[in-house]
Amino acid sequence: MADLFRIVIAELPRFPELAESQFNRGKMPYFESVRRYLEAERDVGTVVLDDPGPAATQFLGMISNCVFRPRRLLPHRAPDGPAVERVVDEAVLMMAARSAAA
Repeated sequence: MADLFRIVIAELPRFPELAESQFNRGKMPYFESVRRYLEAERDVGTVVLDDPGPAATQFLGMISNCVFRPRRLLPHRAPDGPAVERVVDEAVLMMAARSAAA
């Protein structure tokens, strides 16, 4: 994905529709999956959220900032498997601390 992202950025001036396509096919399926999950958890009362959309964005942002962004610019600084697991675990803990039902 990082290599594809770099290509899309480089080609945006000539093909602006690439950004829309990558966003809709790359990010949105993950976002929608997390949003639907949080919505379902809210509906059964395990989390307290007014709007699952921003919560999904924040959750994915916590992970993306540590896992995807470094890989985009500095492939040699990409986190390994255990580091990725720690980032995801921490993001889950942050979400639970913020929105878990009492």
